[in-house]
Amino acid sequence: MDPPRGAGEHRRSRAARHGGGRHRRPYRLTLRRFWERPREIEVATGEGGHGGGDARMLEDVIGTPAPDPLHRAAGAADGARSLVTGLAANRSFETGLPVRTRDLLEV
Repeated sequence: MDPPRGAGEHRRSRAARHGGGRHRRPYRLTLRRFWERPREIEVATGEGGHGGGDARMLEDVIGTPAPDPLHRAAGAADGARSLVTGLAANRSFETGLPVRTRDLLEV
């Protein structure tokens, strides 16, 4: 098993993934449906942090929430689950062992 990446390397890769870098490029994914040829799809992103997600999140929290016909908006419990997942990952990086989220916080 490879050791975890160093903290500096982790920060650099996160910045590139979340739009923190200077060089923006279109994001693409490959759609692979059964019995069809794979095709590339460009993923829409907005300006600013997290591909425009930060501005949308702030508008939902302190402004007027956008319509959510697919019911994808996260609630407080979703936020707590996200937080505890990060806490477990950090504990795992520190110890090199698996960490059960339920041992850190009950949601």
